[in-house]
Amino acid sequence: MAKVLEGKLQDKIDELENLAEEKLEENNFDEMLKLMDKAWGLYPEPKTNCSEAYNTAKHGYLLAKDIVKDFELAKKWLNRMIEDNNINHSFDGDIEFNIGMYKFDTGALEEAYKMFCEAVRQSGKNHYRYFEDEDAKYLVFYKKQKKLKDKKHIL
Repeated sequence: MAKVLEGKLQDKIDELENLAEEKLEENNFDEMLKLMDKAWGLYPEPKTNCSEAYNTAKHGYLLAKDIVKDFELAKKWLNRMIEDNNINHSFDGDIEFNIGMYKFDTGALEEAYKMFCEAVRQSGKNHYRYFEDEDAKYLVFYKKQKKLKDKKHIL
């Protein structure tokens, strides 16, 4: 079961992430990534016991994927998210959606579609909630693939 960190430690992690955001605004990506790694390093082991670790890992993943465009680095952060999610099981569909985006962006389209399908399945009534704040290319891809798959099943 995940625990909440004591306030001072979480404050320090939040401070480092805020500094990383400032470095992002300055286009100083190397320093931004160093600060994110430093924030990650402050979580006590096992990191999967800390409820906020997932959010830090996701933040690092999105920065690496969307801003720096470094997919190897994004994969490192994504794996941290996956490890944490496997323990906590508290993010229904979020991890699948993020894996789907990573697979899409790295050209593994069939795997991306499968992950998007799983995220939609787990999302309950609001099937497309994970797509809402992301680049429209993901939803366009998903809907196009779904239409093609549905068409094949009819024939």
